[in-house]
Amino acid sequence: MWSTTAYAGLRAIFPILIVAHAATIAAATAPNNVVYLARTENEPLIDIAFPTLKEVYGRVGISVVERNAPGERAVVMVNSGEVYGDVMHVGGLENHYPNLIRIPVAIIQFDAVAFTSGKDILITGWSGLAQHQTCIRRGIKAIEFAMAGQKNVTVVSSYQQIFSMLKAGRCDIAVLPRNAWLEVERLNITGLRSMEPPLQSWPLYHYVHKSHADIVPILTRTLLSMDKAGQLTTRQDAFWKHVEDVRRAYSN
Repeated sequence: MWSTTAYAGLRAIFPILIVAHAATIAAATAPNNVVYLARTENEPLIDIAFPTLKEVYGRVGISVVERNAPGERAVVMVNSGEVYGDVMHVGGLENHYPNLIRIPVAIIQFDAVAFTSGKDILITGWSGLAQHQTCIRRGIKAIEFAMAGQKNVTVVSSYQQIFSMLKAGRCDIAVLPRNAWLEVERLNITGLRSMEPPLQSWPLYHYVHKSHADIVPILTRTLLSMDKAGQLTTRQDAFWKHVEDVRRAYSN
């Protein structure tokens, strides 16, 4: 029979044993305790997600390093196993890139909105884009998937290219994440406008290559703990407030 004191002692050390076990698995998954995560370059949404993932991995003794790449290239790097994981993409990416495993806790939500060169254009959902010349950024998979099969779509590699095409009249509309306003600020572009309501909203998730499947439960539990504590919501709310402040300052 366990004494009350012994039982209490076991309860006290049990969480420590769980953390130690998680760290052991994580160390085996990342032998040098350093992993590389691909990220889409010049994408403000990644700028909020990466510090969160640094904390998540750090809790099990792993350091993470960013590998910047163009959007499509970033996903290919993960799918091929060249890097450990992808900082963040839309859910369902694993259906198109079978070597990816999604960590099933959303890090942030994002909205796809229509940007114009200052005009008010009435758009009723994705089908309403059919009559307009539309630009999108390569590698933003949620928008790529939503636009699949649409005509009059130009896919380019950078926000700067898209904004230049809008200003020059080569696109009527650019469909971008709402946070593209932060790139408007960085590039100091004026005269743009974004339409409301958003065309669609999606949760975004962290992915790892399937060879690192052992770490999935560990990352899942850690993210769930942060979400329950309100940390993810607090960071998300602060980020979107900043985006809205920039929109008001720079929109036409």
